[in-house]
Amino acid sequence: MKPIGLYIDFPFCLSRCSFCAFNIQGYREGFASRYADALQKEIAAYADAPLWRDRVVTTIYLGGGTPSLYSPEVLAGLVALCRKRFPVAPDAEVTLEAHPATIHPENLALLREGGINRLSMGVQSFSDAHLEALGRRHTAEAARAAFHAARSAGFANIGIDLIYALPDQSCSAWEATLQAAIDLAPEHLSLYGLSIEEGTLFDKKARAGLLSLPTEGEAIMQYQTAQARLGAAGYRHYEISNFARPGYECRHNLLYWDRGEVLGVGLSAHTYLDREHRANTDSLQAYLEKIASGHLPVDRTEKVSPEMLRKDRIIFGLRKTEGIPLEFLKEDPSLRKTTDRLILEGLLLIDQQQVRLTPKGLLLADEVAVAFL
Repeated sequence: MKPIGLYIDFPFCLSRCSFCAFNIQGYREGFASRYADALQKEIAAYADAPLWRDRVVTTIYLGGGTPSLYSPEVLAGLVALCRKRFPVAPDAEVTLEAHPATIHPENLALLREGGINRLSMGVQSFSDAHLEALGRRHTAEAARAAFHAARSAGFANIGIDLIYALPDQSCSAWEATLQAAIDLAPEHLSLYGLSIEEGTLFDKKARAGLLSLPTEGEAIMQYQTAQARLGAAGYRHYEISNFARPGYECRHNLLYWDRGEVLGVGLSAHTYLDREHRANTDSLQAYLEKIASGHLPVDRTEKVSPEMLRKDRIIFGLRKTEGIPLEFLKEDPSLRKTTDRLILEGLLLIDQQQVRLTPKGLLLADEVAVAFL
């Protein structure tokens, strides 16, 4: 049986963060309820498809957006529906993305009982000043309280997301946030360098000269500081932006990086199946209307050629610190030629029949990807 991941998108948020350019919606009870019903119908539409003859769902990821805005009953109901209608492995990793402001002790036990066994908490910072600038609706203390409440409820697999290279963030301030996260001892940490996306509040401030960002050198220093501090604390750096205790790597994300198959359900969700990419509509109204009329909300479909698949396996696989097997390059001489050039430039190396990024390559992974494309 081939493993497949299931991604379920929830587009609603408390408010738009200063850095966010995703397709999100303000939480409105009426739309949120209609949307949850539509998700159930989309799941049911896929349930009788022949794709399940040789596949088993090994990961379920409830992301967004802020899925934890929904009640535990709704979320647990969706997980139960997936287990009822799809061949879900008994030990499947079931992740819920959770905003600290939406995590309450009275809800957590119900989420655990409902089959959710992993939390991914969007903390972003343990500095109240930076949280305010980011437009987050929680404090550092509230994030700590939410984490401890999740532990008390029995969650043994918790991840924390952080953002570095924030406006007016010194290296010492970043180290303080890192240490606060380490002190909580989560199983997983995801660290993302701030990027200024067009149309966001940060973009508008930057254009007006009102945003003081760290230099590229300072951002690199913050990243390398995280590598050292987390390594010393027992976290394995297994992907460019991700660190985990041994055995707690995010299995769902590994499916993406290994170019495994994923079925996407919900607004803007993406599917990779049978060497085909499919994207659901980005319009909430169109999504609801298509589901109501009995149609799948797929907006775009693209076949993946053998050549593109080879490149995808390399580009995504190189995000993992273990790299990719050298044999991946034997199918196409031009790929090996590109690899040799990147080795000369100090971005790649070959070690024990694996090709992987060098420390310099980790900092320039986008350039490596462009070289292969």
